[in-house]
Amino acid sequence: MRSPVRGGVIALASAALVASCTAGPTGERGSQGATGSPRAKPTRNALDLSGDPRAAAPLAFDSKAAHVLPTGPGGIPSLALYGHGAWLSHASGMTLYNLATGKAVTDITTKNSPTYDLPAPRDLSKKQAELARDRLPAPEPVQIGGEPAMLTVVPVQLAKQGSGSAQAGFEVIAARADNGKLIWRLPVDIYGDPAGKLGTFPPSTGNGVATVSWTEDGDLTGTFAVSLDKPRLLWQRASFLKIGGSGDALIGFREEADEGHTLAGVSATTSRDLWVKEIPDGTTWSMSSIGAGPLAELSDDSEQARLIDITTGNFVLSKGGGLTKRMDCDHGEGGTVLLCTSKRDGALALDDAGRILWRRAAGDGPEKWSATVEASFKNLFYAKGKEGAFVVDGRTGRTVSADAGVVPDKVNSYAALVYTDTGTEVHNAKR
Repeated sequence: MRSPVRGGVIALASAALVASCTAGPTGERGSQGATGSPRAKPTRNALDLSGDPRAAAPLAFDSKAAHVLPTGPGGIPSLALYGHGAWLSHASGMTLYNLATGKAVTDITTKNSPTYDLPAPRDLSKKQAELARDRLPAPEPVQIGGEPAMLTVVPVQLAKQGSGSAQAGFEVIAARADNGKLIWRLPVDIYGDPAGKLGTFPPSTGNGVATVSWTEDGDLTGTFAVSLDKPRLLWQRASFLKIGGSGDALIGFREEADEGHTLAGVSATTSRDLWVKEIPDGTTWSMSSIGAGPLAELSDDSEQARLIDITTGNFVLSKGGGLTKRMDCDHGEGGTVLLCTSKRDGALALDDAGRILWRRAAGDGPEKWSATVEASFKNLFYAKGKEGAFVVDGRTGRTVSADAGVVPDKVNSYAALVYTDTGTEVHNAKR
């Protein structure tokens, strides 16, 4: 029987991908303008939503929401921030909202027919919203031709080619992050004729390449890679299940001829294997990708967890280093600190090389930890404790703001997003 690779989980704040494997065979196992897209006319004037990439992360936000974005009911919407813009992936493309006004600036839809004929996000039922979020990850910030861009991957029905037949696949869409203009669309025909409902995990990007893990009915099935500057499919491997990436290195589980799995590092550019680790017989390994950092978390059947360097496969934090399976790890966008926390096990902060910066034991008091990290940006971590929301500098462990104003779900230099049952609130940063 084939060893299992269970479906991924998008964890709050850290956007971690989680999958597990058991060693050996004994383990168990639309056309453009299509219906359902939010409608918005692109602005004719020059628009710049880029902001200043050097701007500091804010320490507090207005408690009153400036706007509410129509992202649908409950859950964690597929949203990404760039400068003064918020990007939302949906069933037929992605929409850019202006954080200053709360209005949609532009909507980019697929050229092929979307797989999921769903209403606009504001009109989704809770069941429809859950389906979309399970299969449509948030847009991914990338660089294309030296310019900031957003990338999304949408399941579509690919058009018939020659004597072939139409079949399920994907369309990768890239747009300028600062003004919403379409850069390109790329159809991707994956192996075979997928029988299940397709979805993807968030792309891993680096060195001009985006790699995407695809799923069928929620189960990890394979990985493909596309080049960004000159859009084309570079490779696809149904036998490699990517969990995370850093630069040109990917990490994931590789299916073997005996239907077991190994842990492997793979080149994003060429799909060449970089390193391989055997899974001990009778052991289940679970792995999490931690944001855009260079490390991944590896757990087994014990309570302890390890950190592994994605590029080399070397362990940079071994068992007994203080990391437990109960800890949630966050690596802020643009930051250099990994913060792992649990109300039961305390807090552990490490740099990108895996060196421990500071620790706090679990419990109440100024030198203890009894909070949950809700969002992260650069090296600031926005946590919720008994007294409300506060901000911790990940480099020192020092509390740099005792009252963040709101409990944010996503943060950048200009605003905090708070997810609600009626949409996503935009709270402006205080300066």
